[in-house]
Amino acid sequence: MYLKGIEIKGFKSFLDKTSITFPKGMISIVGPNGSGKSNILDAIRWVLGEQSIKSLRGDKLEDVIFSGTQTRNALGYCEVTLILDNEDKKVDIDYTELSIKRKAYRSGESQFFINGKKCRLKDIKEILLDTGIGKEGYSIISQGRVDEIINSTGNQKRALLEEASGITKYRYKKEEGEKNLASATENLERINDIFIEIENQIKPLKLQKEKAEKYLQYSKELKVQEINKILKNEQELKKDIEKIQIQSSQIKDELSKNELELKNTSDILSSTQDELDYITRKKEELNAEISENKSNLAKNSSEISIKNENIKNMLDTNELLKSQIDDADEELENIKQKYEHLKNEFDNTTHQKSDIANSITAHLEDKNNINAQINEISLNIRTYEQKTRDTENEIAKIETKIEFQKTNIDSFAQKFLEYEQEFKNHNDIIENLNSKLQEKNQKIDEINETLKSIEDKISKNEETLQKYQKENNLLLNKINENNLHIKDLTAKTNLLENLENDMQGFSKGVKFLLRSKNLTGIQNVVANVITVKKGYEKAIEQLLAGRLENIIIDKAHQSKDAIDYLKRENLGRATFLPLDTIKPSQFAYNDEGVKAIDVVEYDNKFANIISNLLGRMVIVDDMDTGLKISKKYSNSFKIATKTGEIFNIGGSITGGSSNFSKEIFTRRNTINQNKEDIAKLNQAVQNLKTEFEDNKKAVDVLNQENEKNNCSLSSSKDVYISLQNETATLKTKLEHQQQMLENLNEERKTVEYTNKKATESYENDIQTLENLNQTQNEMNSKLTFQNEKLRQENEKLDKLQNSINELELKKSLIEQSLSNTKLQIDELSETIKSHSKKTEQSKNKITSNLSQIDKYKELINSIENANVDIQNKISENIEKLGKISSGEKEKSENLKKLREKKEQLLSSQNNINAQIIKIESEESKVNYKIQLLSESLEQSYSMSLQDAKAYEDKTVIISQNTIKALKEQISALGNVNIDSIEEFAKVNERYIFYKSQKEDLEQSISKINSVIKSLEKSMIEDFKTNFEIINKNFDDIFKILFGGGSGKLILENEDDILNTNIDISVQPPGKKLRGISMLSGGEKALSAIALLFAIIARKPVPFCILDEIDAPLDDANIYRYISYLLTLIDTTQFVTITHRRGTMEASDYIYGVTMQEKGISDIVSLKLEDAKHYIEE
Repeated sequence: MYLKGIEIKGFKSFLDKTSITFPKGMISIVGPNGSGKSNILDAIRWVLGEQSIKSLRGDKLEDVIFSGTQTRNALGYCEVTLILDNEDKKVDIDYTELSIKRKAYRSGESQFFINGKKCRLKDIKEILLDTGIGKEGYSIISQGRVDEIINSTGNQKRALLEEASGITKYRYKKEEGEKNLASATENLERINDIFIEIENQIKPLKLQKEKAEKYLQYSKELKVQEINKILKNEQELKKDIEKIQIQSSQIKDELSKNELELKNTSDILSSTQDELDYITRKKEELNAEISENKSNLAKNSSEISIKNENIKNMLDTNELLKSQIDDADEELENIKQKYEHLKNEFDNTTHQKSDIANSITAHLEDKNNINAQINEISLNIRTYEQKTRDTENEIAKIETKIEFQKTNIDSFAQKFLEYEQEFKNHNDIIENLNSKLQEKNQKIDEINETLKSIEDKISKNEETLQKYQKENNLLLNKINENNLHIKDLTAKTNLLENLENDMQGFSKGVKFLLRSKNLTGIQNVVANVITVKKGYEKAIEQLLAGRLENIIIDKAHQSKDAIDYLKRENLGRATFLPLDTIKPSQFAYNDEGVKAIDVVEYDNKFANIISNLLGRMVIVDDMDTGLKISKKYSNSFKIATKTGEIFNIGGSITGGSSNFSKEIFTRRNTINQNKEDIAKLNQAVQNLKTEFEDNKKAVDVLNQENEKNNCSLSSSKDVYISLQNETATLKTKLEHQQQMLENLNEERKTVEYTNKKATESYENDIQTLENLNQTQNEMNSKLTFQNEKLRQENEKLDKLQNSINELELKKSLIEQSLSNTKLQIDELSETIKSHSKKTEQSKNKITSNLSQIDKYKELINSIENANVDIQNKISENIEKLGKISSGEKEKSENLKKLREKKEQLLSSQNNINAQIIKIESEESKVNYKIQLLSESLEQSYSMSLQDAKAYEDKTVIISQNTIKALKEQISALGNVNIDSIEEFAKVNERYIFYKSQKEDLEQSISKINSVIKSLEKSMIEDFKTNFEIINKNFDDIFKILFGGGSGKLILENEDDILNTNIDISVQPPGKKLRGISMLSGGEKALSAIALLFAIIARKPVPFCILDEIDAPLDDANIYRYISYLLTLIDTTQFVTITHRRGTMEASDYIYGVTMQEKGISDIVSLKLEDAKHYIEE
């Protein structure tokens, strides 16, 4: 195995994706200080799991991500990939290449990958165990690490030797085993506590279970005896009922005959009475109609006289109005003629005024135009005068400058000839290099496109995989949370439903009455007929208190049977609320809080009951509001807070902690809410599971695609690195030629630019002089023209002002005349309107009177015709009245006889009904006895007589003594817990389960202890063997590197090999034996290198990165250090970060790190000569 390459993107100074290929052999990385060499080492340590950002020369995770420069933006993430060749299968995986990748974001999130698949840091540590590779191993040695080896505690040195001894994997397994042992021990302690608790429960539960089983057996036998006794009594009572029903049938037949005859008599009596009533009503109607018709005749005659008088008065009024209209028409005609004359005169004057105004406006516009023209001409004259003076000054300056420039231009011509030959030589060389470089770049671009395409695919897939992983983790958490919530809600709901079904909170008597099927009229208790809005449960429970279990019945008399039953069975007392007697009770309330009746829902048939209970009660939010409202209304109604405090009528206040509340409404609301929540949670879990499965399928597809992409990426990168190296060499040569050409070009440009500017300036100045002379002549001509034009415009202005003054005077006189005429016209217009209005009113009045006269005449004719019809009706009614009176006497006599017969039949019917009541009373008594049997059965066994027939057994010998004995045996058992049978089964099941768990954990702990002891034994044996070999290697290599002397590793306590400290003792040649801390800097470094080589010689590491550990060494020691390092090159690949020439000379490959752009590191492949130049920079 060896380090095949590394890919860095966004890590510290490596902005762009940078790939470095490491062949077998010795590689050196060189570069100026601050170029980013050590960032490569930091990247390798980071990808292998270094968690301490301070060790990577930072303060926080985001410090390892490229932070940006003045020209480049910061990145949001970084990633480093380490590629290892695994042909020798040193790492036990199915791949010949091992890729380890770490990716981090500024948010703090960090991800690890093995061969493109997401993993944990723990997985990377496990796969590299016993290879020497790792942030704590000896595959990465920096200059600081050399100091750590020398100056560290004995315990830190042993960690390095443990890695070399191959016992790191054993220690890792031992630590994992100890964690598992601690976890198992903790679990065993917890299970032991539970097991002891269950043991304490199971013994008493077993006794209770056996007692409950006896109780059930005795109860079963007692049930058979009592049910068969009740069924026998019922059969005897039914025979008595049959006899009573036969006697009742005979009497009811006799009653039917009597009722039929009574009905017939009543029908005839009713018919006769109806006929007599009709005759009486008809006589009264005819008399009333005759009287009304006579009255109408008198009214009509009076109405005719009044209408004739009205017609005469209206005709006289019309004649007077016609005379007035004729006089008014004549006067109006004279006024209209005068009005037309004045109006014509006003229109003519208005036209004159308009013409004069238009003339004034036109003259003013002309005046303004002339003024503007004069201002413009004056401005032009001043401008031309100033320009003339400026131009004269410019001409003098330009003439002087032209003479100076002509002398300078002649001196540049010779210089251009000297540059031409030098340019030709350099361009030939550059053209040849560019041709070769273009060919290489074209190939690199093609490879880059391929790499970018593959990387984009991989990056996109990785982001998608990360997204799916996050989503799946969230989905699993949500599914688990929802399942736990469902389980918890189901358990709570079952418990609450059991309490509800058992009518928990109600008294024994109320329970029995509600379950009884033989009592009539019982509807329910108050608590069961109302539903309370959420948040008000406590208040309603406290307001109603004991009235929650008041029983609602249909009729008041039905409460008697229920109360008798409670007395007879000694079941306590109950309050009954009859629907037919309870009245509603309400009051108007519009203050803070709500009326109690408004927060409950109920069936409308119980409205009176609920209104009676809650109609005069109010609920408020808190005590302060309650105190305020209670005081405001003088404690005239009951108030409750939402938390249950009560303000009673009269002023007393109840509150504090109380066990009275049964929480009936809270329990019901909680059950309903829990069921809704469970349904929603179940649907949510199903949706989450479906989404989770879809994500898993997508992840599998993406992982397969990434494996293919990584293979393609690796092969393309090899080609890319080769082309990069060739291109780098060409670029170096090209850059040198271009720099020389650029310098030459800059010189030529400077001369050329100076010459060009001088020539342009000379030509421009000549042209400028000609233009200035021409401008001077033009200015003089324009100035003369503008002065003449100004004189002419002033003359025009004077003439125009005289005309405007004359027109203004005429306009003023016309306006005065118009005002007088307008006043006269307005007065005449008002007079015309007034006369017209009066004439129109008179004409309307005449028309109205004529119309009214016609209506009066029609009405008189109509009244006269009606009088004739009324007289005819009076005659007809007198004739009808005589006919009806003749049959009235005969019908009165028949009615009297029918009434006497009906009285006789009713007397007979009453006698028969008395007999029926007596028989029905006897039947009710027997039925009541049967009902008592049914109630006894319902009360004792919650079954009806019909259900009890299933238990009928004619072979059973019914004995009162047997029944008594069974009851005594049940009583002797005392309190019996029936649930103990089921509880024992559940507890016993838990007992068996935890006993099994306890035994399994005890066996597991025993096995783990055995494994730990076995691991410790292997660790001691391996460490002893390898320590001796490494110690010998250290002494041998120390002698080689120092040219003599000795080095030794010492165990402080050989009896505790796995934990003892390790010290280093060295004796350089010609010096006394001393501790390593007494050595010079170079001696310490060389001693540490000797120990490192001793470890590698015993257990070669696939690769070893050395960061400037040769810095403290002099040239002689550098030679010995390199000489021995090369003896290890066959088994270990070495990558050195160095400034020393001796190290570079021994290298097979050299890479340079540079910053062509400030703050951004680049990698180039170098030759030895170039590397030396690179370092010196």
